[in-house]
Order: sequence, then structure tokens, then C-alpha cells
Amino acid sequence: MDLSQKRKRISHELTNSQPSRREAAPSCSTNGQAGGFVEGSILRITMRNFLTYDHSEVFPGPKLNMIVGANGTGKSSIVCAICLGLAGKTAVLGRGDKVGLYVKRGCSKGSVEIELYRASGNLIITREIQVENNQSTWMLNKKHSSQRAVEEAVKELHIQVGNLCQFLPQEKVGEFAKMSKIELLEATEKSVGPPEMYEFHCELKTFRSKERDLEVIRELQMRMIYTAEEKYTVKKSNYSSNVVSSNSALRPSQFLTMTIDADERSQLEEQLRAAERQVQSIDQRMAAIREQQAKLDRRDNELRANKKKLSELKGKKRQLEQKISTKQDSLRQMEQNEINLQAIEEETNAKIAAVNNKKVAIMEEYLGHMQMKARLSMDKVYLALQSAGLSAEKTKLETDCRDSSSELKRAEVVYTKLDQAKNNLLATCKTLMRRASEICNMTPGETAVPEELHRAFSQLPDTLDEVDAMLNEEKTRAECFTGLSDAVVEEYNRREREIQNMEKELDDKTNALRTYRQNIAEAKERWLNPLKRLVEQISERFSEFFRSMQCAGEVDLLSENEEYDKYGIRIQVKFRSSTELHELTPHHQSGGERSVSTMLYLMALQELNRCPFRVVDEINQGMDPVNERRVFDIVVRTACGVNTSQYFFITPKLLQNLKYAEQMTILCVHNGPYMLPPNKWSEKTFIRCATRRQIS
Repeated sequence: MDLSQKRKRISHELTNSQPSRREAAPSCSTNGQAGGFVEGSILRITMRNFLTYDHSEVFPGPKLNMIVGANGTGKSSIVCAICLGLAGKTAVLGRGDKVGLYVKRGCSKGSVEIELYRASGNLIITREIQVENNQSTWMLNKKHSSQRAVEEAVKELHIQVGNLCQFLPQEKVGEFAKMSKIELLEATEKSVGPPEMYEFHCELKTFRSKERDLEVIRELQMRMIYTAEEKYTVKKSNYSSNVVSSNSALRPSQFLTMTIDADERSQLEEQLRAAERQVQSIDQRMAAIREQQAKLDRRDNELRANKKKLSELKGKKRQLEQKISTKQDSLRQMEQNEINLQAIEEETNAKIAAVNNKKVAIMEEYLGHMQMKARLSMDKVYLALQSAGLSAEKTKLETDCRDSSSELKRAEVVYTKLDQAKNNLLATCKTLMRRASEICNMTPGETAVPEELHRAFSQLPDTLDEVDAMLNEEKTRAECFTGLSDAVVEEYNRREREIQNMEKELDDKTNALRTYRQNIAEAKERWLNPLKRLVEQISERFSEFFRSMQCAGEVDLLSENEEYDKYGIRIQVKFRSSTELHELTPHHQSGGERSVSTMLYLMALQELNRCPFRVVDEINQGMDPVNERRVFDIVVRTACGVNTSQYFFITPKLLQNLKYAEQMTILCVHNGPYMLPPNKWSEKTFIRCATRRQIS
């Protein structure tokens, strides 16, 4: 390119919109034009102590940027600077896993500064990397910030350094062909699709996942199905997910279908009551026997107590006999002493007679008093009886009066209750009549009974006795269930509650499933039709590029029913007319063929660009010269078009006599001990020296 065609590019910070002239770094020569940058394009890359660079600045152009240089000069270092400077992960580069490894050896820290174009003011992102702790310090427009804020700012400009369709470093070139169809679809959506396309796709996958869960829940709810004669059980295998059903016969019904004879039942109940009376009689006899036994036990205890007392009396008798013997001995001894017992006895009798006379006199006086007291008591009793009779008569009269009043009040209460009952019955009858009219679909006031009700009533008995007999039979049939255990009734109630809860849950899940299916239909319409059009555009450009190389290729969208997480993009190519189209895989095509296919797919995306720039590092390695020249022509023609974004193409070599475009920027990377720092580089001096050499 003619050096006189070089133009300076405009660079300004967010806080300063005044343009400033910048000269190219001594390790690079530039050729481009001012303007033409899209939102988010790279205006400047500054590296300090980063990989192979001490200090260098790169000023890319708005269209195709060819970064050329020998191996080891630092071409891929620029790619690394773009990735790490825009908050990319080290895993994207496929080199060192620690950010400190990207600092130049022997230095404690390094930095990358990238200036991005924005219509509202350029965005300058600065990242300083510390080797010691592998930590980074971030700045936005020379102000300290966080990595999260940088990531958000980069995302707003639609920059995706983790997307292989936008950023393809040297170590990841081979992985493009290894991408699954699903991964390729997602990468394409993020790279060239509308911003909402990938969001709709994620919503569809989420909705479909929840729909599958709800469908499984519905299947699990229907584990048992009953018919009139059989029970069907449905099971789902945990391993193969196959559904297996089995059926078994139900036992015939025993309670609600059997007929009961009321007379026979009455006889059985009478026999049961007679048996119960016999049991009660036996129980009474047993109680009497037990009571008699208790009496005998008490009598036995009394006899044992009397026996014990007799034994004690015998012992006392022996003691008394011993005392009497002793007294007799004493008496005989006293008789020997000649005591006058007769005189003593006469004296004693005289004393006793005197005492008895006094007792008789006292007794006669006492009897007189008692007779008087008895007469007084009789009078008192007679008066008390008269008073009691009068009191009883008075009490009876009062009781009769109270009873009459109570009966009168009770009659009034009964009359009031009867009146209320009458009113309630009238209200109930009116309500029942109204409900009956509603159930029978009769208009209010209509008295004619519908024909179907006539037919229903005609099947019932004609007389009241027959109706009562039918009711008694139904009641008797219902009473047959009284023999069921409480556990069975509780189990029935529990199952009924479970069924009600399951029916409610099933209704809720069915409504939710219906909602998700409606959301799926709406999201599918918003996502699938634009996606099909996008894939058709990519396939059209991809096929056109392959036809220009006298080969064939196409891109199509693969779908699997409604499984949106299995949608994918398939690339099919053929490089010889004698073969058929084959899917691009890591094994079927050669390395050069995979590189050509990858490059042409990325170029097919270039005219559909939504991202501000693309980076492809040394993808032409392994191409034969014919394919490399064809691919280069396609890259130049496409990347320098009117509606394309910035493009970085890194290569260690270029073929001779290639066709270049005016919109290209060639960045030649040099390396060596005599390179000048950027602040000492002078373009005029370089041109003057080059002209002097040509003259000499």
C-alpha cells in the first residue's frame, strides 16, 4: 500500500470529546481511514509489560485488520490483550489458567488498556494485573471500578469474547469443528441474532422442561384405574422409562347389592335380645354366687376369729383356775386361823339391804318423773301431728298451684315452638319446592311436572306402606356396614381426602400445563420463525462462498419435535464433486478443510453482524495455497463491505500477489532489541529514511 494514503484516526475519551492525533507504534504500520467504526469497535490497544511487549500501542482500522508477523513476534499477544482487557476468562485463550502468567517475565505487574468507540463518548477500559496474587485492578474511563461493572459495560456493547463465533483464538481454532450442533446454534444466536432471540430460546427450554415435569406428574397421578370389574395398575420403569400396565379382577360387591328380609332380621334381632337376656341372667347368677362366696369367706374369717378368741378364753380359764386354786388354798389357811365368817356375812348383808332400800326409793321417784314427762311428750306429739297435717295440706295446695302455672307456661312454650316449627316447615317446603323447580328446570310458579319426572315417580311404589318398606330396606342395608372396623372407615376417609387433594392438585397442574403450553406456543412463534430466516440467510451466504471455491456447502436447522434444548445448526460441506455432502466433524474432514469451513461460516455471519468486531487467529494454517487464496479473497471482499463490522485476521504469512482493498488496515508486528518506544516513533522520519535508502 502507498504510504501517502495513511490517515490518522480519531480517539477521544468519554469526558473529553476533543480529537487528538496519534502516531502509529514503531512495531506497527497502519493503513486505514477515519470514521466507519460501529458501536463497540476497538480504537486503541495499549499494552505494558504484557507477554512479549514492554510498551506498545495498536490502532486498528474500522474494517478488516490484517495482523502479520513472524512466529513469536507477539501477534497472538494482541489477541490475548483484547480478551483479558475486555473481562474475558483465561480459559477462552487456552493458554495459562492464571492471569498472572500473562505478565511479561521478570515484571511484577502488567496492564492492558482498550479504548472502545461509543457515539456518546468512547469507553476506556484499563486492567492492571498483579503477578503475586493473580488479582486485577479495573478502571473505567480512568476511574476505579469493579470487574462486574466492566462485564456489564462490555455486554451492553454486544461484545462476547467467550463466543467462538465472535472470538476465535489460535488455541481454539480446532474446537470450532468440535462444537456440537446445539452449541453452534447458541453461539450463532448470541453472535448475529437479535438480542431477544437467545432469550426466547432459553424461555422455551425452561417452559418445555416444566411442561415435561407436569406431564410426568400427571402420569404419576394415574397409577391406578378402576372399572366395574377390574383394577388396572400403571408403572413406569426407573431405568428404561417404559410404561407397564397390569390388571386384576375385583371381588364382587357384598354390601350394597344383597337383599335383606325384614321379618327374618326382626326374628334374628329378637333371638339376639333373648340371648343377651340369658347372658345377663347368667351374669346375675354369677354375681350372686360371687357374693355368696364372699359371705362364706367372711363367715370363715369370723369363725377363725372366734376360734382364736376361744383359744384365748381357754388360756384365761386356766389362769382363773390357777387363781381359784390359789384362793382356795388361802381360804383353807384362813379357816385354819378361825376367822368368824358368819358375823362378817351378817354385817355385809345388813349393809346391802340398806343400800337396796335407798335404790328403791330413788327408783320410785324417777318413775314418777318419767310418767309426767311421758304425758307431756304425748301432748307435744299430738300437737306436732296436727301441725304437720296442716303444713302438708298447705304444701300440697302450693305444689298444685305451681304445677298448674308450670303446665300453663309449658303449654305456651310448646305452642310457640309449634308455631315456629310450622313457620320453619313452611319455609323449608318453599325452599325445597324452589330447589326442586330449579333441579327439574321448571320456571317459578310452574305447577306442571315434567314428563321425565312422571316416569321417575312411576317407578316408585304406589302406597305409603310400600315406600316405608323400601326405606326400611335401604336403612337396613346401610346398617349392615356397622360391623366394619374403625380402621376401615378411617382408611376410606383418608383415601377420599387423598383423592380430593389429588384431583385439586391435578386440576392445578393441568391449568399450569395449559399455561406453559400457551407460553411455549407464543415463544416458539417469536423465536422459531426469525431463527429459520436467520439460518436461511447464513446458509445462502455460506453456499455462495463455497460455490465461488467450486465446492458445495449448506447450513440447516435441526429440530427434534418439541425438544427445544436439542435444536441445533448443522454444517454440511463437500470439497470434491464426486462425493456427497457430509456434516462438518473433527474426524471426517482434513485440518485444512475444517479451517476453510470454519472461516467461511464466520464470514457468512459477518454481513449479519450484531457484534462490533470479530477475531480469528491463524486459521489459515493447514490450508493449501489455492484454498488460502480463495478464502483470503472472500475475507477481504466480505469484511470490507459496507454493512460489516471490525474484523481482526491474524496470520504469520501471506501469499504473494493477493488482492487487497482500500478499507483494509495492515498491522505488521516486528520484534527485536532495537525497537523504539511509541513516544519516540516518528512517521515522517521513517518515510524520510526509507526515501533516502531508495535514492542511494
